[in-house]
Amino acid sequence: MSLYAIALFVHVVGAVLVFVLLTVEGVGLRSSMAAASVSRVLGPISALAILTPGFYMASQTGWHAWTAVGLASYAVIAGLGAYTGVNVARRRMSPRAATMSWLIRTGIALAVVFDMTVKPDLVGSIVAVVVAVAVAMAAAVPTVRLVRAA
Repeated sequence: MSLYAIALFVHVVGAVLVFVLLTVEGVGLRSSMAAASVSRVLGPISALAILTPGFYMASQTGWHAWTAVGLASYAVIAGLGAYTGVNVARRRMSPRAATMSWLIRTGIALAVVFDMTVKPDLVGSIVAVVVAVAVAMAAAVPTVRLVRAA
């Protein structure tokens, strides 16, 4: 077993943790329960588990367009997630906006999984993220209507 294989495993576990965090947040939004305490614990762990082996693997194989798009996308997911979490906790963000943020971050995370497995060129990587955001926003339309009606 090589160090690269171990790094890949830890990297995938970090990605799984991102989806766990998104799931907990989605359930919290749906049931009006706070998910901030889980995010405060698992968020940094998932960041460490994604970024540390990710940088190692990139140093071994070289940087590619899909790695750069993946890193930038992860920064957007983390930044938007922190912004949403803080504003929801302070009651400065509507459930509608929080749901839209959650859907967009989930879409971006799925696009990153696509980029990491398919390894497209720069245009393909960016298109995957843009399409994921568009699909997430389209999926939010019925959700926004339901929140308004409530």
